[in-house]
Amino acid sequence: MANLIIRDRGTGKSTALVYTSFATRYPILVQYESRIQHLITIAIDLGVNIPRPIRIDQYRDSKRKEENVLIDEGYDLIGAAVDSYLGTHVAAITFTDKIKEGENQCR
Repeated sequence: MANLIIRDRGTGKSTALVYTSFATRYPILVQYESRIQHLITIAIDLGVNIPRPIRIDQYRDSKRKEENVLIDEGYDLIGAAVDSYLGTHVAAITFTDKIKEGENQCR
């Protein structure tokens, strides 16, 4: 099961992903070339070395597949993947914030 990192813009989602990539050595997949440089810059600023991020289309078309990957800004990708999987356009998807749900159960 994938973990979702859901936070507002500018609150450290990509930084968390860079730290995760550093710790696990899992590559980060991105939709746009500009995100590759952005993630590399974050890694340099944090002083960590990560596997070079890969564009999703390049990864999909490559023969080499990783056992685990991380995805940066996956909102559009989730919709496209579900559309492709079901063979129809999905107009809406709901998610429960499992982290907040777990915190509320602990209280």
